[in-house]
Amino acid sequence: MFTSISRAHDRALLEFLNPDPVHWIDALQFGRGLAAGTLRRDWTWLAFVDDRPVARGVWWGPVGSVHPVELRCLAVDASLPHPEIWGAALIRSAHRQFAEAGAILAPDFVVEYDRDRRDDPAVERALAWRGLAAEAAGLTVRTDDGSGDRVTFSTRPVRASQVMTTAGSR
Repeated sequence: MFTSISRAHDRALLEFLNPDPVHWIDALQFGRGLAAGTLRRDWTWLAFVDDRPVARGVWWGPVGSVHPVELRCLAVDASLPHPEIWGAALIRSAHRQFAEAGAILAPDFVVEYDRDRRDDPAVERALAWRGLAAEAAGLTVRTDDGSGDRVTFSTRPVRASQVMTTAGSR
């Protein structure tokens, strides 16, 4: 079962650990995000098997946003085979709900990692399965930021020149 969380899921969400060496949202960050309004329970999803959480996705949006704009944390239980399948299913379920609630664009998926560990096989595996999950969920455009510590998966390419042109036109 894939579902957005309620207060009843808080414990399961906060006890779910990320086994991968990529940045993720821990209990303290989640609490601060809830308080600030950048993270919300209806933007946070869990996948359950036999009442046990096996996957977790936390979407982020700016304060006051009606819909999330980025998936900032995707984790799948290390005991499950094919984390990319679980991750893609979680992303698709959440994005379907966001669209039904009026979101026009699918949120991007942002994965951050320690650039000093970029060549670590564990980091490469973590980025690889997340990339497969993103692609299977329709986020087919991959952008590596120039600093080497952030990868973004999106449904559409956005170039700075396009943004500047669009912002200045009427």
